[in-house]
Amino acid sequence: MENPTVYMLPKMIENNKFNELLSDSIENKGWEVKQFTKRDLLKLKKNDVLHFHWPSFYYRGSSVLTTVIKSILYVLMICFARLRGAKLFWTVHNIWPHNSGKTRFDYWMRKILVQNCSKLIVMGKPLISEICSTFGIDSSRIEVIPHGHYKGVYQGKGVNIRSRFGIPEDSYVYAFFGQVSPYKGVDDLLEAFKDMDSEQAHLLIAGKKVKDYDLGDEFLKSGHIHTHFHFIEDDEYSDYFDAVDSIILPYKQIATSGSAILALTFCKPVVAPRIGLLEEYLPEDCAVLYEPSDPDGLLKAMNMIRLKQSEFQEGSGFVKALERLDWPVIAQRTLTLYSS
Repeated sequence: MENPTVYMLPKMIENNKFNELLSDSIENKGWEVKQFTKRDLLKLKKNDVLHFHWPSFYYRGSSVLTTVIKSILYVLMICFARLRGAKLFWTVHNIWPHNSGKTRFDYWMRKILVQNCSKLIVMGKPLISEICSTFGIDSSRIEVIPHGHYKGVYQGKGVNIRSRFGIPEDSYVYAFFGQVSPYKGVDDLLEAFKDMDSEQAHLLIAGKKVKDYDLGDEFLKSGHIHTHFHFIEDDEYSDYFDAVDSIILPYKQIATSGSAILALTFCKPVVAPRIGLLEEYLPEDCAVLYEPSDPDGLLKAMNMIRLKQSEFQEGSGFVKALERLDWPVIAQRTLTLYSS
């Protein structure tokens, strides 16, 4: 019997490889995966799959008028898909959009999707209780499927990143890679680094900075702090990770973290707060976790990860952590869910 068609919403997204990797892994199992378009509504068959990732892409526009139009089409799309016998799934990367936060409008748009989904997918257990209380559903409607690794995805150019930023080869380099925004705690990272007592330590921050996020010029003028407030290109990731000793993720809130998975993929130890998925994805032999309630927790963890440098270089912890994030395993679990 022919397998149902999977329609990803979206199948690919700029600056985020997750959807592409998930789609490829499902296709490798013999299923067809397509980027969903409005024309596909009339092609839907019973048991075909619509797999949402960031629903706000489909109901928010650039103005009030376009948002109204997109919202109406979004609701009609969900209703029509159900009438055709399609199954709907939502991978909850974040409960609320990062750019707008929690609003009544977003609540109802997402509530409509939740009510019509066969299952919701999360990448770790910590998000389950919040989803259940927010949308009034039972935990049996939520499935945990982890975020896959990035092994073999990013190839470097062989650029010496330390040389580009004037960082001595014998220095210890802490790094933050990813969007530079308030909820990711980069201001806390700068404060902690300022309090470190080490002339050998350098900090590299690379990623697009959110507009109007003031990090303080006095910090950024330090000869030991280096910034690149632009997206890291796909063919530069490997070079950037090769240049650093550890990744610092001082997040204030977290639903998923591609940066943590990238760090594991490149076998770089991580400093992170003991919150949400970070604790679930980062075992002790790959990270130093700190209590977010401890005002000196980040600084102490940064000092500790440097002291444990030789332990992390052995690498066996990273191999074990990545085994559970293998894409064929994730694809099979996803297909089992589609078929249930």
